[in-house]
Amino acid sequence: GEGGTTDFSIHHGAAERIFQLNGAQVKYEDGRNLGVVLIMSDVTELKNIEKMKSGFVAMASHELRTPLTAIKGFSSTLLDGIDDDIYDKNDQKEFLTIVVGECDRLRRLIDDLLNTSRIEAGESLTPDYTEFPLVEQLDKVLKVQQQATKNHVLKADFGPGLPDTIVGDKDKFDQILTNLMNNAIKYAPGGGDITLHAMVEGDMVKIGIEDQGLGIPKDHLGKVFERFHRVDNDDNRKIYGTGLGLFLVKHLVEDVHLGKIWAESEVGVGSTFWFTVPIQLDIDEAKERNS
Repeated sequence: GEGGTTDFSIHHGAAERIFQLNGAQVKYEDGRNLGVVLIMSDVTELKNIEKMKSGFVAMASHELRTPLTAIKGFSSTLLDGIDDDIYDKNDQKEFLTIVVGECDRLRRLIDDLLNTSRIEAGESLTPDYTEFPLVEQLDKVLKVQQQATKNHVLKADFGPGLPDTIVGDKDKFDQILTNLMNNAIKYAPGGGDITLHAMVEGDMVKIGIEDQGLGIPKDHLGKVFERFHRVDNDDNRKIYGTGLGLFLVKHLVEDVHLGKIWAESEVGVGSTFWFTVPIQLDIDEAKERNS
């Protein structure tokens, strides 16, 4: 025919590359065939991104639907019982607490989505650096997260000599802890202990969140901080997430706080996510990194 476009893939060992082949017929002015021009483009990365994005959209939709279902359900229940005084004060309080909690969860999800697109667009999430109390902040996150779960026991393991205050972005430090604690609760669906470790290492504070959950297979350990990466197996197929949490956390630890983050894990035993942040952050260097 007159030419067209087709995709084909080439397997080289375990790797697969996808190529797009464009073909067009070339003719002389008098209509005789001169030949065919073929252009081959490697579109592997584009196809991978398309696949990741469609998977991501499906997961994000699912994630947004879950809290909405709870909000609608509990609000409707309260509304139905309003005329007949079916529910006492305690019931009402419990239902409304769930509704407020789910609204917060929706807000966090939407923040995750917005922040990711901003990081992708090269916009920095402008940090607001102050000096803030460390242990008070760690305790606060522990309290809030303990309210979010009934079948986990949250414990603190704080080493000696922790500084009274550290320099950093308090909100974003809170976001790091909250995200990692949420993950620990989510990926330990059977319950168990979740321990928040904090210790001093030289001029850094080292913090770890340890769970007794499903664990992460060795081949996934290095990838869990990549955008959209999820460890997909039968155990955690029911655990939905956008795969954005850890990508954001890595940015908040490394770029905003000039720290390091890594994970240690054993399948079936649990995981510990560790990160370090400087006690005295070099604000000028951090601002440069984020500008």
